[in-house]
Amino acid sequence: MSYQRLSPDERRAQILDVARRMFTELPYAEVSTAAIARETGVQRGLIHYYFGTKRELFLKVVKSLTASAAMRVPPPDDRLTQPEAVELLVNVFLDTAEQNATTWFAALDAEGFGQDPELLRIVNRFKDEAVEHMVAILRVPEPTETLRAVLRVYTGLVDAATRQWLQEKTLDREQVHTLLARSLLAMVGDIAPALERAGAGEEPVLEKD
Repeated sequence: MSYQRLSPDERRAQILDVARRMFTELPYAEVSTAAIARETGVQRGLIHYYFGTKRELFLKVVKSLTASAAMRVPPPDDRLTQPEAVELLVNVFLDTAEQNATTWFAALDAEGFGQDPELLRIVNRFKDEAVEHMVAILRVPEPTETLRAVLRVYTGLVDAATRQWLQEKTLDREQVHTLLARSLLAMVGDIAPALERAGAGEEPVLEKD
């Protein structure tokens, strides 16, 4: 790539775009700041000047990934039924996973540099925000901490299911969509209310054959 004179903000954005693409296409261990510099058409030292180490650049990439994923979540729509809202949410989750699979799984695994506390904070913050998006889009009028805990568990199911699809190749997208949509409907409509009743000391309601 030939060198282009850009403003510092433009150059920083260019480097970040190249890094995000490379971290998305390759495992963390296979990406180097030297390779990012070559692809960007700059000296390696400029990357360290703007972003610091490879780890710090990776953290910036994960932060930008989570920010762009949050921006793609649509606002609540009163016209949607709950099953329609669930379909919308699941499609957002799957689209985001498909577009950023390698980077996201590297972030989840803290691949390449161990259990990094700052990386874990970024991932956990994103999952907490995902819970609030689900509450808003599903139009839950008075969400409880129990419901939020159930939805937080659901984000782990999303990670596991998309891994089976994109990494293990044991499920296809349609199967994962069915799994996640039906699970979310069950968690919101049945499981969370059952946990609320159990927490209040009520006897569980069992369906008769």
